[in-house]
Amino acid sequence: MTPTLAVATDVAVASGPFWSSGTFWAAAGVVVGAGVGAAGVYATRRAAFPKRRLVYSFSSDSLVQRHQRNVSANVLHIRLGERELHNPRLVSLRLENTGRRDISSAQFDQGDPLRIVLGLPIVELVSMAAEPPGALGLIPSGWDDHGMSIRPGRLGVGEAITYTLLVDGDPSFYRLTHTLIDVKVREKFAPKTDG
Repeated sequence: MTPTLAVATDVAVASGPFWSSGTFWAAAGVVVGAGVGAAGVYATRRAAFPKRRLVYSFSSDSLVQRHQRNVSANVLHIRLGERELHNPRLVSLRLENTGRRDISSAQFDQGDPLRIVLGLPIVELVSMAAEPPGALGLIPSGWDDHGMSIRPGRLGVGEAITYTLLVDGDPSFYRLTHTLIDVKVREKFAPKTDG
């Protein structure tokens, strides 16, 4: 055996496996402590700043197809009560809470309602459907020549509400206005229209 190899063998045997070193365990303790500390900071920030998300989407469907609208005025009349409708459409708005916390009436700044703006009068609120069925926390407070207001209420985590509105004409735009606090609001996708 050469003297260099003998010295290297003695050093390897004298030092032992790396996990028996005090320096290794000190370094491992620092790494684990830093990881636990970072996880604690993350969990605290996540709990202190909950994510509330409201996702909305519009869709629009014509009640009368284009080729049927050109039928003689003497043949086809569409009325709701005494009001004649020339281009009746169903516009749906779906509101979904996709966040980790409920959206409550406390998130509505100064009690201001959500507002659906379509640029034309709403003739009638046809239906309101909730998922799950008992989750009807956001109730409309009325509609006018420009849109509909939805009064402050609660929309729980994972809940959704769909409003179906009857309008006369093709909405030139779809807009949801709000003054929600600590709620991220975004449109799910561009409005779907048919006919």
